[in-house]
Amino acid sequence: MPGKEPMNIKQVISFFLNDVLYGFDIRIIKEITPPVQITPVPLKQKEVHGIVNIRGQVVIVFDITVILSGKVQSVRGNSQIVILKTTREIAAVSDFHPSFDEGVIGDKPVGFLIDSVGDILNVEQLLIEDEPSHIKEQNTSFIDGVINLESQPIILLNPGKMISL
Repeated sequence: MPGKEPMNIKQVISFFLNDVLYGFDIRIIKEITPPVQITPVPLKQKEVHGIVNIRGQVVIVFDITVILSGKVQSVRGNSQIVILKTTREIAAVSDFHPSFDEGVIGDKPVGFLIDSVGDILNVEQLLIEDEPSHIKEQNTSFIDGVINLESQPIILLNPGKMISL
């Protein structure tokens, strides 16, 4: 329509952790694994849940729950891992400038433990609000905003900032 500006749309993949809906910008996601066995790593940081072998590549798996709340996430039978693109893969995405230094991800694949995948959503940028002011200050640096859906809000997380711990 003449005179109407195009909407600024962001694609988000949503996922559940302890019945709370979170999301990542889909442009940084490489894949989501089916449930796999996570191998514990001795003497690791508590934010690292362990490692997995995905098609011959070792992937470090971070525990978002530990990062956000300090509590260890229990692996459920249907737990999955969201694997991020590497620094090079993110840099190759045209018209994408992440809100973090993509160099923190590095050239090796990393992933985040989730309970289950939700949906892929096309969200108008105008519907993404800043994080609520009452969220604990240490966690706000990991939050890129909140999508206020009628059914349930989605907390947009910044994986680069979580890794840069």
